[in-house]
Amino acid sequence: MWARVLRVSALRKQLLWTVLAVVVFRLGQNLPLPGVRGGAPAEAVAGDGGGPPLHGLVELLTGGGLGQLSVFAFGIAPVIAARLVVDVVGPLVPRMRSLKAAGEEGAAVIARGTRWVAVILAAVFAGVVAVAVTDGGCVPLTGVCAPGDSSPLHARADGLLVQIALVACMTAGTAVVVLLAGLITARGVGEGFSILFLAQIAAVVPDQVLSAARETGGTRGAVVLLLVAVALVVMVVVVVTVQQGERRIPVQQARRMIGRRLHGPTPTYVPVRGGQGGFGVMIPASLLLLVPAPVGPWLLPVYVLVVFAHAWLRAGIEPDAAGLADRLKGAGLFVPGIRPGRPTAEYIAYVQSRIGLAAALCMTAVALIPVVTLLVLDGPAERFALSTTTLLITVSAAVGTALPVTKRMETVAALHRYAPTLR
Repeated sequence: MWARVLRVSALRKQLLWTVLAVVVFRLGQNLPLPGVRGGAPAEAVAGDGGGPPLHGLVELLTGGGLGQLSVFAFGIAPVIAARLVVDVVGPLVPRMRSLKAAGEEGAAVIARGTRWVAVILAAVFAGVVAVAVTDGGCVPLTGVCAPGDSSPLHARADGLLVQIALVACMTAGTAVVVLLAGLITARGVGEGFSILFLAQIAAVVPDQVLSAARETGGTRGAVVLLLVAVALVVMVVVVVTVQQGERRIPVQQARRMIGRRLHGPTPTYVPVRGGQGGFGVMIPASLLLLVPAPVGPWLLPVYVLVVFAHAWLRAGIEPDAAGLADRLKGAGLFVPGIRPGRPTAEYIAYVQSRIGLAAALCMTAVALIPVVTLLVLDGPAERFALSTTTLLITVSAAVGTALPVTKRMETVAALHRYAPTLR
């Protein structure tokens, strides 16, 4: 596929824009803020117990930029927070509901508002970080503190002016990240924030896995690496199979007389899928393992039940069986052997329930794979739960980014093959 893709000049340009944006993004996540001493983050040490319970998740969501006090310190974390805010507040605001019902124009307005919310949240986060670094020498939520009485900042870097400069740089860095994501979406391949999220995950996860293997030590560390690699491969394969799998319900069109010729029946099918949105609840559900600190015996069944129920309910409402049956009836289509109307809706709901049950079982198995895999690790419950969440986030980002990008490139390559004007 790559040989065919690289022969298309339009795709080569899109890939180049994407690579350049990702390179700038990663450079910004490693470029220290003004006033930060060179090598200060590397000299800093974690507090007792390895830092706060969520430091591993924070490192994953920020690409390690927050612990290094870089210009792009927050990565795409403000964008994730902004989308959560918009999703929660949106249904409560009449203006947001009307924009969602306005189609593409409304979606564009919501996206623009989400970007502004991300920048505002970044300014708030930056203020908290600047005050904590200048006053106590510790970076919040990372467990990174300067040793002794030293500070990650230069000796002269102190006072209100330094705090303002740090806030301005981190806020501007988030604004640049938003622009880079928009550049990838407009001129590159795939959705910009998904690409940048996958890039920072690819930069952080290998170090976390290697660190866990080193702490485990010996042959057991090699086993940890092998099990994590196998778990990632199996999870990706299962998720792709479930999300791309479909049951094709055959439908036909009644015979029609057009002029003097009789047309039909024309066989076609309606695809029914059951694995869409299965990852939507896995990541927050895995955080249940953090409460209480020692993993309680009742939390794992609750985790499995939440994932299974969410996957099955999502499969039951997409697509709407009654609405699909009405659309088929309005288009003059019918399922062979099934009467149009209510019988067709009941048949589609029956097929949908079976597909949804199988997909829910598969997604529940995916949610259990990292739990079973990480049982070989010894350590605190927080590390266990966050390692589970890390694997789920990695697979979700990889699948959610790679599949749309691959489909788009294949589509453009196919158009190029049949349309010489695209050369």
